[in-house]
Amino acid sequence: MSFESRAGPTVGRESALEQFDATLDAVEAGESRSIALDGEPGIGKTHLLTELKRRAEERGFLVLGGSATEFERDLPFGVWADALDAYVASQELEFGEPWSAENAQELAEILPSLGRPAESQGRSVPDERYRVHRASRKLLELLARDRPLVVVLDDLHWADDASIELLAALLRRGPAARVLLALAFRRGQAPVRLSAALASPTIGPISLEPLTEAEVSDLLAGVEPRTAATIYRHGGGNPFYLHQLRRVGEEGGLDAVLNEAGAEAAASGIPVPPAVAASLAKELASLPVEQLVLLRAAAVAGEPFEPDLAAAIAELPLSDGLDGLDALLARDLLRPTAVPRRFIFRHPLVRRAVYEAVPPGWRLGAHARAADALAPRGAPAAERAHHVEQYAGQGDQEAIGLMLEAGVAAAERAPAAAARWFEAALRLLPDGDARQVDVRVALASSLRSLGELDRCRAALLGAHDRLPADEVERRVELTAHCAAVEHWLGRHDEAHRRLSGAWQELPDRTTVEAAVLEIELAVDGLYELDFAQAVEMGERALATASEVGDRPLIAAAAAALCLAETTAGHVADAGEHRREARAAVDALADAELAPRLEALYYLAWAETYLEHYDDAVAHAERGIVIARAFGQGRLLVPLSLARNFPFEMQGRLREAIELCESALEAARLSASAHELYRALFELGWTLYYAGDLDGALAAHEESSRVDPRLAGGTIPNGGGGPGWGLGVAWLESGEIERGRAMLLELGGESVARTMPVERCFDWESLALAELAVGDLDSADAYARRAERDAAQLALKLPTALAGRARAAVVLARGDPLAAARLAHGSAEAAASVGANLQAAFSRGLEGRALAAGGERIGAVATLRQAERELDACGSVRVRDEMRRELRRLGARAEPRGPAASGDSGVDALSKRELEIAHLVTDRLTNREIAAALFLSDKTVESHLRNIFHKLGVTSRVEVARAVERERAASASVQA
Repeated sequence: MSFESRAGPTVGRESALEQFDATLDAVEAGESRSIALDGEPGIGKTHLLTELKRRAEERGFLVLGGSATEFERDLPFGVWADALDAYVASQELEFGEPWSAENAQELAEILPSLGRPAESQGRSVPDERYRVHRASRKLLELLARDRPLVVVLDDLHWADDASIELLAALLRRGPAARVLLALAFRRGQAPVRLSAALASPTIGPISLEPLTEAEVSDLLAGVEPRTAATIYRHGGGNPFYLHQLRRVGEEGGLDAVLNEAGAEAAASGIPVPPAVAASLAKELASLPVEQLVLLRAAAVAGEPFEPDLAAAIAELPLSDGLDGLDALLARDLLRPTAVPRRFIFRHPLVRRAVYEAVPPGWRLGAHARAADALAPRGAPAAERAHHVEQYAGQGDQEAIGLMLEAGVAAAERAPAAAARWFEAALRLLPDGDARQVDVRVALASSLRSLGELDRCRAALLGAHDRLPADEVERRVELTAHCAAVEHWLGRHDEAHRRLSGAWQELPDRTTVEAAVLEIELAVDGLYELDFAQAVEMGERALATASEVGDRPLIAAAAAALCLAETTAGHVADAGEHRREARAAVDALADAELAPRLEALYYLAWAETYLEHYDDAVAHAERGIVIARAFGQGRLLVPLSLARNFPFEMQGRLREAIELCESALEAARLSASAHELYRALFELGWTLYYAGDLDGALAAHEESSRVDPRLAGGTIPNGGGGPGWGLGVAWLESGEIERGRAMLLELGGESVARTMPVERCFDWESLALAELAVGDLDSADAYARRAERDAAQLALKLPTALAGRARAAVVLARGDPLAAARLAHGSAEAAASVGANLQAAFSRGLEGRALAAGGERIGAVATLRQAERELDACGSVRVRDEMRRELRRLGARAEPRGPAASGDSGVDALSKRELEIAHLVTDRLTNREIAAALFLSDKTVESHLRNIFHKLGVTSRVEVARAVERERAASASVQA
């Protein structure tokens, strides 16, 4: 009879059990919950999780579980595969909400039961591994559709990086279903990413402390008092220690164990008290040879293990291996799992004791036999590489090939594991091996997608230094990549010196290599706002590329020059080179463009500033398609964010918020300060335009904290980076002095140094800040600067912004009808290039000016038009200002839906609004809706306000009634 069955795992754990029951009640009632157990080794975490499983199963829950293991931390998503794969294999998952073929495709390499991914789907990109997390969330929702689901994940202190990354994503945004995630890990050993995710107040922590002496006396009932006291003295209140000491006590060996518990036991490497280590050693020493060999083989095989693999490692016939397995099960050293033919050790500490006691020479041979046995089974490369790494020596070509295979296999979804295998390959590669370069480049790619930019830079430099002198083109390519990483790190001076030095050292500047460096130096000028350098080097690059006749390089050079000229304010020249760049990229196939993907990125931004918004979006989206098709994640997030400015100007704010949130999700995974900064910066401005001032402030505040080098205004974002966004949002939220102080601190000559196409926004903001405190002269001066820039640029958007700034000043000076004419001209200029949001803002100012001038009829008509346009754009706060103005004038705001489009009721809702309305009808909370549709809570609230207005209702209940009426009517028609 085992210790657990005699005493049970729950003595002294009454509080934890109460928390279990309360959590299960909440999940049963429809909530998604998480609980986290922590404690020292042997404290009883696994036993408590077993009790949780039992209680959940008694309620009819589906319970799935997996454990991470100490010696298999390099197997990506191991704990999730252990928890889910066997059950998924037993199910026929039907496509439909929430599960789709795309979800299955994303998870196919994680859960073998879903099959291999289809070749036609193209490559996955590690920068988009948030898609795996979304698919995993959908899978959990599917599994919980018919009954509540509990997923138990144990020993997470040993989990691989990919598993922890997925878990952290699920903790941040849980499944929109009745799901409980129950987690356990050793105190103080949780991975950093997991610890950060567990800080959420929505996660129920349970810290397990040692049992008291009174509680231990209950566990040791029946043991002679003096022996019980001795056991407690040496085992404390740790259940595993007590169990182990009681076990040897029942066999009459406790005194001998305590006598032997000296330095030798303490130095065994087992993290337990000496007496416990000695007791484990005694237990193992008592085994017959064949059983001990099989147990050692099982420790090498991994957990859970299959008996035929353990027998092969032990070099035993399978029949003898099975006999030994029965004996070890009877001794309670091994235990069966819920999955047939899979077994585990009684406790991870037992496995470690066995593995540590294996003679080193036998262990090397055992790992070799494990690798040999796994190969014909078709085991994944990483599983075999785990064993091969233990015995392979430098120059072992077969081992090197396996490490590289494992690295490539992991690169798309588990870049941390890929980096580990590439580094293992480098250890085995002789220093002079030509593959040193390619492996270091692959390592750098994985490190970049993890956001480990310093290590990425070091890997690139290592590759560069190992290139033969005659490989000039490759050397230049690596120099450019290294400089890009240095720019992302905010080390612009180092990047400039690196690029300039490489260009100066080129013996021939009429080559492909020269053009590549000239393009990089043009972009380098943009980082430092040195527009003269940017234009000069862009011109050189285009001339060199044209001379060598390299079509993709010509496209990249023309696009870079176009962007440089645009940012410098040379609009006419930029227009000419935009046509050249556009013709060049449009004439190239995707495969031709893939090595020069930056051409589409530069062109998209140039077209954005030149007010060709549809073309900018199209070129950015083509870049995204190519990046995914060719596995190039380096520009994936930047290309995605390149669509945001056009979306904002066009008034596609809901789409803009969704793309920013996806980019932010990707950036948080990579931990890249550069991408995180940019995603937050863009999200902040989009939320500002949408009217979510709290969200805008939060995004800009976080953006400013990411990295001071990035937030200090040294990269070309108008004004002072996120500080400017904070100032503008504070102004709009009524914190006039605070916002004005921030803008003045960052403004003036600093604004004058930024790119002319963006700084008209800044001049307008400064003018409005001064108007807010009544300083009309200063506001007038800023409006004049906006007008000068607009006149030089001859672009419609700067003209609109300057006109609106002037209109605001004229209105403040007491000439409302002149202000209305200026605002009208501003709206027309913006509308002429499709800048619908800015046109609506200007129309709102025009309406207010007309009202101030006594032109009520014109004011009402103009304000109604502005209100309609702002509503269509998703700019809620300013739209509501228009409605207040209309009410003040005695005119009701024009209703959405029937009056606007001829539709009525539910038919007036957009596709996204209709999705949300149906989820409201299905009684999902805002948080659950946000999780289901991958939106922020604020975005859901914004959509709900629109739904209320369009349906003419004031509550979620009325929304549900309207949808149910529509469903009933539809069913009646179909009948």
